[in-house]
Amino acid sequence: MRADSIRQFVKYAVLGVAGTGGLLMSFCSSPASVEGGGTRGGNPVVTGKIVGKNGVAQRNVQVALITEGYNPVADAGSAILPADTTDSLGEYSIETADSGRYTVEAVGIMNGERAIRFAVDAIPDSTVVLPADTLQKPGVINLVIPAGSASSGGYAYVPGTSIGVEFSDSRDTVRIDSVPSGVLPELILSQESTAAEVVGTFVSVVAGETTLVVDGNWNNSRRVYLNTTASGADVEGDVYNFPVLIRLSSDNFNFSEIKPDGSDLLFTGSGNVRLSHEIERWDPDAGHAEVWVRVDTVFGNDAQQSIMMFWGNSGEVSLPEENSVFDTTAGYQGVWHLGDGAEVPVRDATVNNYNGTSPDTAQPQVAEGVIGSCRQFNGSNNFITMAGTASGKLDFSEKGSYTVSAWVRLDTFDNVSHCIVSKGYEQYYLRSTYISTSLPSGTPLWEFVEFSDADKWQASNTPATQQEWTLLTGVRDGERQLLYCNGVPVDSTMDTWTNTVSRNTSNDLTIGRFASPVLVPIIEGYCYFKGGIDEVRIISAAQNADWVRLCYMNQRPDDRLVEFR
Repeated sequence: MRADSIRQFVKYAVLGVAGTGGLLMSFCSSPASVEGGGTRGGNPVVTGKIVGKNGVAQRNVQVALITEGYNPVADAGSAILPADTTDSLGEYSIETADSGRYTVEAVGIMNGERAIRFAVDAIPDSTVVLPADTLQKPGVINLVIPAGSASSGGYAYVPGTSIGVEFSDSRDTVRIDSVPSGVLPELILSQESTAAEVVGTFVSVVAGETTLVVDGNWNNSRRVYLNTTASGADVEGDVYNFPVLIRLSSDNFNFSEIKPDGSDLLFTGSGNVRLSHEIERWDPDAGHAEVWVRVDTVFGNDAQQSIMMFWGNSGEVSLPEENSVFDTTAGYQGVWHLGDGAEVPVRDATVNNYNGTSPDTAQPQVAEGVIGSCRQFNGSNNFITMAGTASGKLDFSEKGSYTVSAWVRLDTFDNVSHCIVSKGYEQYYLRSTYISTSLPSGTPLWEFVEFSDADKWQASNTPATQQEWTLLTGVRDGERQLLYCNGVPVDSTMDTWTNTVSRNTSNDLTIGRFASPVLVPIIEGYCYFKGGIDEVRIISAAQNADWVRLCYMNQRPDDRLVEFR
């Protein structure tokens, strides 16, 4: 028997014709069935109507009544399923000899569109009138055979339906085509070497799309949309290898349906590819969580792109590597969510493991940030140092390409400079300051600086705000420099500050102060930050405007990218 599909609903226009591989699916039309009508003599009758997506009645649709325990592979050669064809009003009437629970399946002969309805109770000497069902494009199920299962053949099926496929070779996945959209109660795998087992429950199938069933029983699933049109993130171009932030709350997620630590969470993307994800914070008691999911491509100006989220698996789930979300091959050389407990190192989310530490007396407090938790700096002695980074992958050449970004909230304006993140005062940094060659003295500014041996400090700046979360992004691309504020480019020119000081790349990366006191052009000390800092990133590439904007639109408190529809 071939491995494509055993079912004749879509493959063949007439029910009861021998199908692919010689399997015979037998159906029996209702007695005296004319234009969807039927007669009955004490037997149960099920009637209903089939319409298209526009609500128009659909004629010549084959409708079958399938018993609850029907096995579309084992029973296909012997069972006869009562069926009818819809009339000009889209109506059908099916009489069955036995009472019990049935599934109603419908297929359009001309276009292969389908509909399915479960748990229809047929009662003797009664007619069950069902609401109208709507034909839609079928979907596809890709079943990943559970690990450790060794078999040369078998079949997968949905009980009580015509949905099933047989395979005669050893394989990792099984594909079931032409599956009606909806939620399938169970998916069963029967193999020659093992007993039949339920490998999927409450499997959600979307019209025209593919559903991945993997790692056993996933009780729940939901489609998560990524909207980049003007009504969403408003990003025109495609963005690649993008960590999408998904915020879960009691408003969009039931935390009682998943393991307490969220370890049975799974995401899949286009082509059923399993997506790497990292849980930044998981707090079911408070009813919120923040999860990063790496998506290969977020398409620009698209409202229909989606990924699938699965949860509720009681078995062992093999999780992807968390630090593959912020992939160094995509340029992520250091990422600090800053939500770790105050007593532990500040974890770098990349494989570089540039974890941060603070002396006991200098540890910033953990506070509520813009994305989960953040670090709150006191402005006098709090800071974090990433040891061993002086000559590592965060050490960029003077005319190199890199991006540095951070969410910041400045407590108050006090006419003092405050360092956000720095590789040294004579290399590159983000800070707030009051020093500018182009704006009035005393104007509070956000500033991005690269130090040049020829020009010394090359600064891009924009007016700062206080007590308000702001995403700052500095981009250096050779001799070109840009500063973005909340996803918008605000300065592409550079103030220059000449001096006799030389470029110095010997400092480790620090957050919350400079590694050494600032002495020129004026004495400013360590410039301790006073306020909140969250989600610091350093990337060894000059990220474009679409990436910067998508970060802001996705990470802002009122996320404009991710939609739960």
